[in-house]
Amino acid sequence: MRFSDRIAALPAPWHHRWFWVAQAAGWSLYLTGNYLSAFAAHEPGDPDLAATLPIRVVRVAFAFALSSLLALALLRLPDLRTGPRRLVVGTVVGAGVAGMIWYPAYRYASHPWRTDGSAPLSQSCLVPCLLDHMWLMLAWGVLFVGINELRRASAREQEALHAARLASEARYQMLVYQVNPHFLFNALNSVRALIAEDVGRAREMITKLAAFLRHTLVSRPLEAVSLRDELAAVEAYLSVEQVRHESALVVQFDVTPDAAAAALPGFLVHPLVENALTHGFATPHTTLRLIIRARRDGDLLVVEVVNSGHLQSSRRDGMGIGLRNIRERLAHLYAGRGTLTLTEHDGHVTARLVLPAAESARAA
Repeated sequence: MRFSDRIAALPAPWHHRWFWVAQAAGWSLYLTGNYLSAFAAHEPGDPDLAATLPIRVVRVAFAFALSSLLALALLRLPDLRTGPRRLVVGTVVGAGVAGMIWYPAYRYASHPWRTDGSAPLSQSCLVPCLLDHMWLMLAWGVLFVGINELRRASAREQEALHAARLASEARYQMLVYQVNPHFLFNALNSVRALIAEDVGRAREMITKLAAFLRHTLVSRPLEAVSLRDELAAVEAYLSVEQVRHESALVVQFDVTPDAAAAALPGFLVHPLVENALTHGFATPHTTLRLIIRARRDGDLLVVEVVNSGHLQSSRRDGMGIGLRNIRERLAHLYAGRGTLTLTEHDGHVTARLVLPAAESARAA
């Protein structure tokens, strides 16, 4: 699964000024062309063209209103990639209905301005005139759908570029903030000290450090990973930190099996753990208790990182670079269904991550 395949819903075109400008310009050009065509074909004895102008204006006004309503109906159809048949059939049917309404509606509305004494609906012209108006609406509908498909294609391209940038930023932050020289130097110094004391623990620490670096440097940021894999890298990171802080860091995992099998974008959980350690150890001479919980809540995955301590003002306001990145990625990937909140209760700070759960193909 590639999270960049998701595309957010496009805003309706009438929310943009260009739609109304294009509508007004297009139907004004149609009115002008229609009038000039009648002027070119005008012969002596024909009705005065100036007298027919109100009728033509009424016709275009109905066209403007009906095409705007048709746009509303066409936007409810699937796009060309997900439902081409429904899109084509819906466009043809919608344009046909709009054309069938257009002709009799404008004829009845413009009847008071007709001086030729003709009936609102001419029986001799009923079928060809209906077809003429239906074809015009169909041409407008095809043009609208084509423009909208171009907008969707452009939006998909922008979404893919945005996803790549966000994933690249997340990976970069892992390298700079989590795998920085300070962390590596401390880890290597701890290994050096352990070699003289406990070769087995030193070997285990090097293995955990290698596992964490492998996840950081090899993982593909645009691919979904199972929560189990994500937490394995977190556990490797915490194992290194526990050697450094010894009994001052107490870690507990509480993850249900169905949550462990769920998929999520890579590098979402680790910044929460790193943030908890950074701020949890801000108070010296204290034991930091860290709890990582995960569970399924219907079709949602809930991950909580709880640390002992207090929510500092800087965390309430700034949230940190890593946490801001998580919120931006959630907004991009899940369009409001993914959230990240920080709360404090009874001497504990909880970072709560909620996002739609997807099954991981890699999960056993």
